[in-house]
Amino acid sequence: MKVTLTAIASQYIHMPLAPFCLKKAVEERMPQTRVTICDLNVNETPEALLRRLMATDPDVLSFSLYIWNRAMTARLIRMVKALRPDITVVVGGPEATWDVNGVFAQMPCDVILRGPGEASLPLLLKALAGQALMTEVPGLCRRGDAAWAALPPAPVPRDDLYDGAWQTMLAGRMAYVETSRGCPFTCAFCLSGQREKVRFMDADKALALLIRLGRSGAETVKIIDRTFNCDRTRTKRLLAGLMAAKARGEIGGVCYHMEVAADLFDDETLDLLAQAPPGLFQMEAGLQSFHPAALAACRRPTDMALLSDRLTRILAPGNVHLHIDLIAGLPEEDFDTFGISFDRAYRLGPHQLQLGFLKLIHGSRLRETDWGQRYAPDPPYEVLSTPWITYEELQRLHDCADAVERLYNSGRFAQTLALAFAHTGWRPFELFLRLGEAMGARQGRWSLDALTRLVFDTLLEAGTPEAALQDALALDRLATDNTGYLPPFLQHGGEDLKMAVRRLRAWEPSCRHPRCALTRDGKTLLWAVWTQKHPVTQRGEVRQMTL
Repeated sequence: MKVTLTAIASQYIHMPLAPFCLKKAVEERMPQTRVTICDLNVNETPEALLRRLMATDPDVLSFSLYIWNRAMTARLIRMVKALRPDITVVVGGPEATWDVNGVFAQMPCDVILRGPGEASLPLLLKALAGQALMTEVPGLCRRGDAAWAALPPAPVPRDDLYDGAWQTMLAGRMAYVETSRGCPFTCAFCLSGQREKVRFMDADKALALLIRLGRSGAETVKIIDRTFNCDRTRTKRLLAGLMAAKARGEIGGVCYHMEVAADLFDDETLDLLAQAPPGLFQMEAGLQSFHPAALAACRRPTDMALLSDRLTRILAPGNVHLHIDLIAGLPEEDFDTFGISFDRAYRLGPHQLQLGFLKLIHGSRLRETDWGQRYAPDPPYEVLSTPWITYEELQRLHDCADAVERLYNSGRFAQTLALAFAHTGWRPFELFLRLGEAMGARQGRWSLDALTRLVFDTLLEAGTPEAALQDALALDRLATDNTGYLPPFLQHGGEDLKMAVRRLRAWEPSCRHPRCALTRDGKTLLWAVWTQKHPVTQRGEVRQMTL
């Protein structure tokens, strides 16, 4: 039997783990089966995807279904069945597990497997080969069934997925790894904590695996555990082990990204983190909201004072890159209270503030309950309005999110934004709303020069001093664009700049082709060094020489 596994990724840089988990399970239970993983992503044409799938000549074709690939997968399955109706098409994954009837209605698949597939897929293949009964397959759903089989339990993550086939397919991309399954929280917008307790890979095996992946050639190892730090003892063991491996030179410039609940960190772990090499760890802390009523409605009550303290302590040493998540459209949260959450999150000073929008995924409690929400019927099922926030207000927040992503999260305008707050008197929420509205009024793609001009015009109109604003923008450009190019409206100095550059070369002979700008008062030369980016902020060094 020839089996092809795929989980169409949202981007080329992502390489889903599900096919590798299923491949190992099938090879263990049915060693005579030829298993092929087909590496696909949604940005390719359906015709190209079909051609690559058909090149594997499968008897059985298995898809893992998620919100980002459901539409493309449905189209591809229809094409497969039109070309080769004899192929048995199997669908699994979260979208299939929690929307069986919808999936059967949308795509001509033969079988749906609900829940983790490591146990069910090998048994299904045995049944197709006449070596087992279909009734023995856990999580099995067939078209027209009145009842579905019970979900199989989630197995402990395994550490043997990363074989030669995985290494070949990685090709420098982000390496995903799972060292635990499940979540201690039961958030109403999520599925991870709703079935069973957290199951952990052995800590020593997990550490050895993380170190091995740190040598794989990937710049980022993304740990997809839903709450990496839910076991404090284990967390300290893994963090300390990675830091020791870094000190021994066993891993190079790799960064480990993990999702954490910051309020679970104890003092000992925070003290340990403060000693980590800059850039080794990147953390994503999902606080979602500062509004107590919204958190209660989502079944995520949190001590926000404790959480803020933990986040501040993570940020203080400047060695850990920290993302903070907010979700717009939660129950009980209106436009104004969201703005308050935004201000509090921004003032904590995270390296990135990710402004997301509530998605009512199949199987989540917020989808199963009618609380007056209106949401898109197609993936990703994003909320369009609630009794507390209108569609128009959510669109304003989309523009705000775009401004945050391009101007703050990019790190390109750090000096300029700090200057704007000092002179406009605007709250963070107001500033990004204004910038987002200006960006939303313009159609088409953004070049860096066009974005720089828009920031200049908007902040100048808001009362930011022109000379100081131009200097800040010039410094930001030098710190984030190693070409040293400045748009014409930021170029300044003429012959004075040339003289200043000659002085710099005399003072620093190794600086043969400096990337420089002269401040508007003519008294300071800004000089981009750019030997390397800062491992946490990703900005280059800009020095100043007084003239």
